[in-house]
Amino acid sequence: MDNKDDKRTQLIRAMLAQPGGADAAERHLLPWRSLALHLSPLIGENGFSALYGRTGRLLAAQHGWLTTGPSSQPLDALFRTLMEDLARAEPAQAAQANEALLATFARLLTELIGEGLTTRLIDTAWNGVQVPNNAGEQK
Repeated sequence: MDNKDDKRTQLIRAMLAQPGGADAAERHLLPWRSLALHLSPLIGENGFSALYGRTGRLLAAQHGWLTTGPSSQPLDALFRTLMEDLARAEPAQAAQANEALLATFARLLTELIGEGLTTRLIDTAWNGVQVPNNAGEQK
């Protein structure tokens, strides 16, 4: 893992560690809803759904219990399916799968639009979550 991957991983983990009053299943969706809100104006809802669909297909072997639906589904349907899948899983398994989904989604987005823009978009979408001071330092 290079420093760029590490920075994205730190952002994802910081977002997932944010305290919240919502139930676990809804907390899993908060990063997704925020990403969709910020990315949809740039890549469209269909683009977001397609990227998420590719993410799910890439992780299907590791997390066979995740539903891989059509890539063109509306965001409400996508999030409802994700919430149902994560709610059925053991809490640790759901958290691991959600982190893997977010990391893979971010990696795919990076391949499309570049590292700098992806990191800025994620950071903006998640309202500047705090990451450790050494995250992303060059060695």
